[in-house]
Amino acid sequence: MTGASNADETIDAVEAAVATDRELAGIVAVADNGVIGADGELPWHLPEDLAHFKEITMDHPVIMGRVTYEGILETLGEPLPGRTTVVLTSRDLETPENAVVASTLEDALERADRVARERHDGADRIFVAGGATVYEQFMPALDRLVVTEVHDDPEGDAFFPDLESADWIETDRDERDGFAFVEYVRRD
Repeated sequence: MTGASNADETIDAVEAAVATDRELAGIVAVADNGVIGADGELPWHLPEDLAHFKEITMDHPVIMGRVTYEGILETLGEPLPGRTTVVLTSRDLETPENAVVASTLEDALERADRVARERHDGADRIFVAGGATVYEQFMPALDRLVVTEVHDDPEGDAFFPDLESADWIETDRDERDGFAFVEYVRRD
C-alpha cells in the first residue's frame, strides 16, 4: 500500500468508528523498549496478563491481523473462545464461525460492529489486538488504550507505535511485580 492509500483508509476507519457508536479500544502488552513481539510470539509469559486480556475482551469483537490470528490458532488450536475475531488481511482465509475476514480497516470496523450487534448482545466496545501494523493503522481511530506495560527490554521484531503523550490521558494504573495494567483515553 502507498502512504496516500493508508492515510485515506485511516480517515475512512475513523469515520466508520464514529458511525458505530461503539468505543474502539486498543489492547496490547508492550515492553519498556516498545517490543510487542518476537518471531510471531510474545517474548514473555505473563499468565496474569493473559487472564486480564481474556476478561476484558470476552463477549466483544476483536480485530487483529493475520499473523496475530495465526499465532493464536497455533497456540490455542482455535480462535479466541467467547469472542468473534475479525481478521484483517488481504489473503483468502477459511475461518470457523467465531472468526470473519476483512480486507480493509473500514470493512473490519463494519464487520466488528455487525458481530457486536448480532453475536455479542450489543457489546459497547470493539478491541484492536495487533500486530504492529494493525495498531499503527488504527491508532488515529482509537478512543482508549488498555496496556500491559512489561517492565523488561526483550529482543523483538514487532514494536508498538510511539504514543503522543499530548493525545492521551492515563486514567488507571495497577502496578504488579514486573508489569503494570494501565488504561489511557484519548484527549478530546
